[in-house]
Amino acid sequence: MHSIRTKITLITVCAILVVTVAAMVSGIIAIRRVEENSADQILTLHCESGEKNLDHYFDSVEQSVAMLSAYVESDLDGIDDAHLQAHLDRVGEIFGKLVQKTVGVCTYYYRIDPEITSEVKGFWFINLDGKDFVEHEPTDITQYDTNDTSRLVWFTVPKATGEGIWLPPYITDNLDVRVISYNAPVYYDGVFVGVIGIEIDYTTMAEQVNNITLYDSGYAFVSDSDGNVVYHPHMDVTTMEEKPKIPDELYGAEGFARYTYDGVKKQAISMPLDNGMYLNITVPVNEINAVWQEWTVELILIFTAMTVIFVIVIMRFIGHITQPLRNLTEVAEKINEGKYESNIEYNGKDEVGVLTRTFNKLTEHLKSYIGDLNDLAYADALTALHNKGAFDICVQGIQIKIAEPGPLEFAVCIFDCN
Repeated sequence: MHSIRTKITLITVCAILVVTVAAMVSGIIAIRRVEENSADQILTLHCESGEKNLDHYFDSVEQSVAMLSAYVESDLDGIDDAHLQAHLDRVGEIFGKLVQKTVGVCTYYYRIDPEITSEVKGFWFINLDGKDFVEHEPTDITQYDTNDTSRLVWFTVPKATGEGIWLPPYITDNLDVRVISYNAPVYYDGVFVGVIGIEIDYTTMAEQVNNITLYDSGYAFVSDSDGNVVYHPHMDVTTMEEKPKIPDELYGAEGFARYTYDGVKKQAISMPLDNGMYLNITVPVNEINAVWQEWTVELILIFTAMTVIFVIVIMRFIGHITQPLRNLTEVAEKINEGKYESNIEYNGKDEVGVLTRTFNKLTEHLKSYIGDLNDLAYADALTALHNKGAFDICVQGIQIKIAEPGPLEFAVCIFDCN
């Protein structure tokens, strides 16, 4: 049978544990939800920031080509050799001034369609060392089929589509340099005249993408509309015969996606860029979880320490409350053994105090009652002298004295008063 103290302690400790576990689980769930939302916001902010920076750069290139295209078409006053040559002389200087204000340009060109004239080719300026633009011999388009959009894409695609277009990274002709270009067709009275374009260095985009980092190993990469990786900071896509594909979960997903790569679970976000490509940011899920898991461990330690402290305090408090009850039990056992002199010193004003004072009064009454009974049991009713019962008790005491070492003095007198 458990004591009251044990029962109260068990009930209290169980209540504390239930409340602690419930609070701890709720806290862990809340922390995980907050951290996951925070991770989503971090991914979104990094992707939006990277997207805006890249779009700003691509838009500046596209705007430069659009301005040149509008200027070139307004300057055309004929498509015979003389007019075209004079036209090229006039617009060449404007090309140079405008391109100088565009960051990362490695080539710019204005190529006349050989179907218009075989004499006036146009111009092509390159700047591979980052210093000055140098005029280069224009590509001999006559060696290509200008209706085949699989080759000479910077010329054939704008001619076929009839509109300005961004092209994914490719190796530029004659220079063996990987570039990204924006090209626009030029028309005169509805007749296709040629193509103007700006090629930007592939590494310029790569540097901006490399600057996007988060957590311990999160990074960004770029893919095209077909799901091919066109730039990745951890692989040299330019040397691969076949472009690697992005994960299926990420393909076409403008938002969050989870996938597994090389056995590592990752969370990623994808956003479209103005040039038709996609910026993707990915981070291992375990790095996202590491934050809330660390908080969870700290929360468990805090709750455990608080629980231990509460249990110790409660046990001592309950011991203080139940001590008078234990004292009362001990006194009751002594009285049961005939030790009626026992008493309890507790003056509390609670229920235990009332019970203690009542018990003390009851003990006094019991002691007085037993004293009265003793007077009747061991005395003669007529003479009030000790009777044989008292004599027996006295003899028992003498026997105890006899058993003890040392001298013993006693006397016995018996008489009949009758």
